[in-house]
Parts: sequence; structure tokens; C-alpha cells
Amino acid sequence: MRNLLARKPDTIVLLLAAYFVVSFIVRLLVPNGLRVDESQQAFFSQWLVAGYDTQPPLYNWFQAMVVSVLGLSIATIAAAKNLVLFFLFLSYYKLAKLVLDDRLFAAIATLSLFVIPQVFWQAQRDLTHTVAQMLMINLLLYSIVKTLKAPSLLSYVMIGVTLGLGMLTKYNFTLVVTAALVAVFLHPDGLKRLFDRRFLLSLAIAVLIFLPHGLWLLDNLGLAATRTLNTMAQEAPTGTLAKLIKGPTEFFGQVLVIMAPLVAVYAIIFGKKFLRNLRPTTVWAHFFDTIFLVIGLQVLLLVFAIGITSMRDRWVLPLLFLMPIAFCLKMQARGIRAEDFAKRFFVVPLAVMIVVPSLVFVRANVPTLFGRPEAYNAPYEEFVSRILAEEGKRPGLVLTDGWAASGNLRLQLPDVPTLCTFFGNLEVDHEWTAEKPILAVWLTSKEGTALQPELDAWVQRNLGSQYSAVAVKHMSVGYVYGRPEDQRLFGYAWIYPR
Repeated sequence: MRNLLARKPDTIVLLLAAYFVVSFIVRLLVPNGLRVDESQQAFFSQWLVAGYDTQPPLYNWFQAMVVSVLGLSIATIAAAKNLVLFFLFLSYYKLAKLVLDDRLFAAIATLSLFVIPQVFWQAQRDLTHTVAQMLMINLLLYSIVKTLKAPSLLSYVMIGVTLGLGMLTKYNFTLVVTAALVAVFLHPDGLKRLFDRRFLLSLAIAVLIFLPHGLWLLDNLGLAATRTLNTMAQEAPTGTLAKLIKGPTEFFGQVLVIMAPLVAVYAIIFGKKFLRNLRPTTVWAHFFDTIFLVIGLQVLLLVFAIGITSMRDRWVLPLLFLMPIAFCLKMQARGIRAEDFAKRFFVVPLAVMIVVPSLVFVRANVPTLFGRPEAYNAPYEEFVSRILAEEGKRPGLVLTDGWAASGNLRLQLPDVPTLCTFFGNLEVDHEWTAEKPILAVWLTSKEGTALQPELDAWVQRNLGSQYSAVAVKHMSVGYVYGRPEDQRLFGYAWIYPR
């Protein structure tokens, strides 16, 4: 395969398609427990609304439309994710080819994503909004580069569409937009493109696309921002100076975590030639350098302005994942021949493409090898079948207190409306009769005699205080393929109208 890629770089498209088909199949072959982001998508697929929670709704809309056509299942959750991932890699390759003269360097840059653990591992297993954001960053920059090279009405429309959709992926997309605007301004033809009247059309299209969610955001700013800001302020030191130091340290630490494997592999494969080529620049190398510099400055400004002291790699990843293109631009500018290193480099991503699906399959199907079960092994299917058989009825509503349980239970009971107290802004019509009681479920570590507090508050608020004192039951269920001691304790209660 590496010889074929070296001869025909465009073969990468078929390779990527095959890889994500295999990834989809592997997901179907592991137990049907949903990971956190998968569970959230299963839960949110009940609605097609202007806003859901702390994240913009583009991926939620996409998943909800897939479910509305094909139904809710592991297959529809996995198919949506792998389709977006495929287009993420495909658009990355298209962007790389647009700025790199050598298609082999474009293939190297694209497959370099398999050297970044947050892409080849985390993004495939859990991330949703981040994956959609990276896809839209690729498409936006592709549209911008196209416009800078050969402006047309279509290229300006593409800018507007990708800008509007990108703002519906994650709110920190604005950092990339601002950085791209500065990079365009500094490009030799940038001012001409910005003062072209067709750019007004781009802005109008972007505003129209974002407007429905933007209006929702104005009414729900506290909901959209509070949880994220609280997370960013976790474990904050008490002193002002300590906070000012911790924020930038967290940011640069995440940059190091994300970039270290890539830099290490490049240094080994390309050797001193790579390390000497970080300074040479061309128009497009300068374009990407400007984007990274402006993004970094904006992040530091935000760190100091709002007191960010905690960061997660998935927040920083979309700001850095274009770095392989920047590295390849610099090596190309120095005259390094991609064919001299391509075959040796391809060994790494091709090995990762074999190891990752294999590891996902083995970890989920033989969890005892790794000491503990995976989220995939959570026994929701057995739990639901047992309590339905025990009660002899199906619920008219499932009520939970956390999205991990809500999405998993929704998957097991796709015909039953599900509510989660964590997302109190989302409501759903449901039946509540003697034949269709409300089923409250929560995850717990010990048995008790009362409803979980948030569920109890919901019951009192929506049903009446007389329904608070219901019979609470518990059931311990073994994880799929787990050891006998690997048990998941569920609390649950059936609530009948009186």
C-alpha cells in the first residue's frame, strides 16, 4: 500500500473510505453501550430545534435527520460519525492539494492526522462537535484559498455557507475566523478579495444560516455559556498571579500534548532536514503561520480576560490540526523531495490504521485483558429487558438525571420519549397512564430509599409532591463480557398516576 500511495497519492481517498467502512463495521461488532458523546446524540435525536445545550446544533441536526430517516440504532449513530470523519479527512486532503504543489506532500500531511492521538483515537470514539468543527474549518479555508487564487461567485458563496455552518459547530470557531481574516488581509491579493462586493454576499449567507441559532443563543446565553465557563475555571488556584500563570501553562501544555507525537515522528522520518525547515516561508506557509499565531494570541487574550485556568485537548485540537500542512509547506519551500521520505513515513499511519480498529474491537470484546470494562460494555440492554419483564409494562416516558443513561436508555427504547433533568430546557410530549407509567432511572454506587434528588425535584415540580414517595428499586447487572465483580448498579422507580 505504501508503494501505491507513493506512486499514486490520490489512492489515499480509497484508503480512507475503506478505513472508515472498517471502523463502522467494528463499531457494529462491539457491545451496544454508548460512549458519552454517542449517548448525547441518541438523546438529542428526539428534537430538531434551534438550540440544545452548551454546543451549537449542527452535528445534532445532522444526527437527528439521519435518525428521522433510518431510525435510531448503533448503525445510524456509527454511520453518521464515520461519514463525517471521512469527509473531514477528504476535505483535509483537498485543502492540502490546493496549497501544496506536490500531491505526495498533500498525502503525507493528510495521513499525518493518524499521528495525532486526539484525532485517530479520541475523535473516532467520542468527539462529535469537534469533528464537525474541524470539517468546517477545512471547508472554510478551502473556500478562502480558492477565492484568493481564482475568485468567483461560487467561491464567495462557499465562504458564506462554510462560515455560517462553521459557526454552528462550536463557538470557538470564531477564533479561526478571526485568524483567517487577518491571514487574508496580509495575503498579497487579500485586500482585493475583501473589498469585492461579492464578499457582502458571503457575509449575508453566513448571517442567514446562523440566524435561527443566534436568536436562540440570545435568549439562552446563560445556558450556553455557564457550564463551559465553569469547566474552564475548574481547579483554579485562589491567587490572582497563580491564575494568570495556570491559564497559559494549561494552554501550552495541551499544545505540547497534541503536537509532541507528530513532531517526534517528523523528526525521526525527516531528520535534521525537518528541524531546519521550520523557518523558510512562502505565501501559503506565511498564510498558515499567521492563522496559528493569531489563534494563539486570541487564546491567551481570552485566558487573561475571563480567567480560564483549565483546558481540554478537544478544545485545543481544532486550533492545531492543520499543523501538518504548515510543516509540509515549509519542507516543500526548502526543496525537500517528498518521494525521498514518503514510503518510510507511510509505515506509521498505515500501522495506526490497523492497530486502532483492532484495539477498539479487542478492548470492548475482551475487557478483562485491560482490567476494567469499556463504556461499550455497559449492560443497559439486559437491565431494560429485565425490568420490563419484571413490571410487565412499557413506560410512557423514561426520566433520567444524566445524559450517559438517557441516550443509552433511548437506544434500548427508541419508541419511548426520554427526558433528562440535566437538559431541563428540552421537553417532550408523552403519555402517562396506568398502562404507560413513567420510568425513572439513575446510575448509583449505593442503594437508597428515595429518588435521586434532581429526579425528585422534577417529579414534584411536574407531577406533584404526592408522587415523590414512590417505591425505589435497585438492580445490579454485570457488564457485558466483564468479570463477575464488574457490576453496574441501577436505581429505578415506576411512577403510576393516582
